[in-house]
Amino acid sequence: MSAQQTTDRSAPPGGQVPCSYHPKVMTGLRCSRCGKPICPQCAVRTPVGLRCPDCAGVRGLPTYRTGNTDMLKAIGGGLLVTIVVAVLWRFGPQWGFYLNLILGFGVAEAMAHLARQKRGADLQVAAMAIVAFGLVLSRVLLAQRFGVTLDDLNSLNGYIFNPAVRDAYGFPQSATYLLRVQLLPDIVYMIMPFAISWIRFR
Repeated sequence: MSAQQTTDRSAPPGGQVPCSYHPKVMTGLRCSRCGKPICPQCAVRTPVGLRCPDCAGVRGLPTYRTGNTDMLKAIGGGLLVTIVVAVLWRFGPQWGFYLNLILGFGVAEAMAHLARQKRGADLQVAAMAIVAFGLVLSRVLLAQRFGVTLDDLNSLNGYIFNPAVRDAYGFPQSATYLLRVQLLPDIVYMIMPFAISWIRFR
């Protein structure tokens, strides 16, 4: 195929159309292989012209810096999800494994949707910071529910038995158990939402 033919195949049949990967972006570019509309953000330059990520054999879209507006929307959505999960944690700490999964996937997918499926280090850092905030907030809410203080946490052998603990468990519990910060398996569970956020936006 000549260079002139490649150029002709890359040209749009007429006018600007929505990008196949970024529907809100209008473009006049087309994949030189399948003819799919592509924009400069997702177009992959090859020796035979611009191609879409699928035809170029690229796994996933290229990463690029998220704009301020999209980033603020993504952060807002992530914070909303993490607050809801933290409140759920206050009432159901025994579901920690599932709440960690919900926190990770909920924050990551909400942010990805509001950032228009962008990826990159800036979204990774923001998502993991929001996850960390959610884990801290959930423990603060648990401490309020069960009357756990910093002195209780500093006491390795201290047990708490107040009306809230009695109603929930029926017998004394350690502060680390009440806040779900024991070494295993709680610490392992806490790693999951961070890993989900990192993988989602890489």
